[in-house]
Amino acid sequence: MKRRTDEENRVMIGQTDWYARAGKRPFREDGFTFELMTQIEQAATAGSMKTHKRFRVRKSFVFTGLATLFLLGTLIWPFREWRNGHLASSPLTPFQAAAPMPTVTPTATGKEYVPPIGSAEFEFSGMKYYMPLPLDRDKGRSYAAETSAGIIWSPAPPMVNYLKPKYTHPTEPYSLYLSPKDQPELSATTALRVYTYPLYAGGAQSYYNLGSIYGAGNYALIITNTFTIGTDKSTDTELSVVDTKKVTASKVVVPKKLLTLDYSLSLYRSYIAIDKRNEELLLVYYTDDKKGGFDQHAKLYDLESGHIQLLQSVIRIDINGTAETVIYRVKGEKRTAEMALKIGRQWYLDYFEQQ
Repeated sequence: MKRRTDEENRVMIGQTDWYARAGKRPFREDGFTFELMTQIEQAATAGSMKTHKRFRVRKSFVFTGLATLFLLGTLIWPFREWRNGHLASSPLTPFQAAAPMPTVTPTATGKEYVPPIGSAEFEFSGMKYYMPLPLDRDKGRSYAAETSAGIIWSPAPPMVNYLKPKYTHPTEPYSLYLSPKDQPELSATTALRVYTYPLYAGGAQSYYNLGSIYGAGNYALIITNTFTIGTDKSTDTELSVVDTKKVTASKVVVPKKLLTLDYSLSLYRSYIAIDKRNEELLLVYYTDDKKGGFDQHAKLYDLESGHIQLLQSVIRIDINGTAETVIYRVKGEKRTAEMALKIGRQWYLDYFEQQ
């Protein structure tokens, strides 16, 4: 899924200036609360991190960090906050029960870009796409990404709100579709259905939630979790992979779990990057070295085989305009990956320290 930073990003919904600059379609829920922001500011002011070497980053880097953390937070913080070292649920944003998906008559060529009002819009490789949605659907919960086989996407499902905290939930399951790249309209009537998640997750009060989609060559990376309404109960966020080549070959496809994004991966400046050329995912995370600093760890996931190899180190992160590229080596070969998710808490602290 294409990501951009700073002023080039468009925010679907945002009420404050720093939030509006956070990036295209950040998670917009109340998990990142004023109280949480205050706690982070207090922690930064208290100097808890002063024993570590400071790492100053440019504002474009920070805002991208916020945006990508927000994307991850679509699963973690809309439903959960870090509490006592564990992830805890928080309420969803209230929605009214939604109308059915609208029927849009395609043009004669099927290639004209005429998005109806309320559509979610995307752009990949210089081509624009739109996803028709009812006006009461949340465009921020609609996702799309480019793969070699086409555009994989998921529309926001209808939600119901019982006017109580923690009780908003989808009334229809999340579904994944694959559309041709030359078709601007992302419509279920002209797409291949990839996979439909169950509505319920182990009980009538537990639901599946889809957080984001990323493309990596022939593969799509899907972020999901589950939550239980009326409680703080939710599962850790999972990142799964889908082989879109199998979809076009009319094979049955089920998302395959790749890794779990739990609390241990939130330390310091942890992040995930995607190497589209080699169809690999790079996970960089940190552990406390018990000496006032952090030890870096890097894992490289082969999306085709599922093979995981440990890397000695990551060379650096390059910032060229709005692009953030991670440089790393595999058996002496220099490779690059695009920054996707900044999941470490220090990215937030860096932002607040510079204000």
